[in-house]
Amino acid sequence: MMKGHIFTFTPNPALDLGGTVDQITTNEKNYVHDQTKSPGGNGINAARILTRLRIPTLASGFLGGGVGAEIKFLLSKEGVKHNFVSIKEHSRIGLTVSNRSDHQQMRFTFPGPHISSNEKQDLFNLVKSDEGIEILILGGSFPDGFKVADASKLLKIMRQKNIPCVVDCPGGILRELINEKPLLIKPNLLEFQQATQSNSHTIKGVCGQAKKILKHVPYICVSSVEDGAVLVTKDKSYFGKIPNIKIKSTVGAGDSMVGAMTAQLFQKNQSSADILRWGLAAAAATLSHPGTAFGTAREIAKLYEKTRVEVVS
Repeated sequence: MMKGHIFTFTPNPALDLGGTVDQITTNEKNYVHDQTKSPGGNGINAARILTRLRIPTLASGFLGGGVGAEIKFLLSKEGVKHNFVSIKEHSRIGLTVSNRSDHQQMRFTFPGPHISSNEKQDLFNLVKSDEGIEILILGGSFPDGFKVADASKLLKIMRQKNIPCVVDCPGGILRELINEKPLLIKPNLLEFQQATQSNSHTIKGVCGQAKKILKHVPYICVSSVEDGAVLVTKDKSYFGKIPNIKIKSTVGAGDSMVGAMTAQLFQKNQSSADILRWGLAAAAATLSHPGTAFGTAREIAKLYEKTRVEVVS
């Protein structure tokens, strides 16, 4: 096992296929150009950014079949270290098609495989035996058979080992997992509203709502708030926007943000403003790439210099 690393767990990984069309036309054959293939899923995408930032990282999740083998191959090609739980059923495929003219996207997400009790036990055995985990990221939707109770058990195992967790899951799941006291959550605005059962949408409203759950979560980052993102901590709240860039695709931007922010926590960066600033820079770097491509460490560093974060009064 690796010494001192971030462990990312993606319950429902995907092989993400991408491409562009001149114009999406219904009931007609649409010829796709510029085909891309990428390993996908929130935790996997965070691991890809962490690896680019040269943070020791181990990607994991439930993988099976030929699609699972392709995901492993693509991760190895990128230099992302991994140790997946093998399952009997096939992993899923995701599809993103962009209009060439305006970069508007059609995104299709399929449900994925069923996870058995034995396969879940393999996961718990894996994390119990890995003595090098310093932070765990749980990211993405859940496949059939993997319940919120299973995710709670995973976070409890980490808490017993004094290992902090980052959670980036859909709002309904997130609402249940807040009680497990993760270190950081990063919902978008809609997910935050679902998790808190509120309609807060302004910077002030989101910060006020987030403060109600600070006793459970020390770092609460909410994206897509007034064209930016807020980070709420017990000391202060912060707001920032990405630099002015041409957005070519939204795939993986939030996951890139999670990866970069977790990198700062792993490196014991105590500046909350800096944590948000790096997260926004990583999101911007990925937004500037078409399809399912991700930003590079060099691009993230350049955009970090152009990113501004301010204290919310």
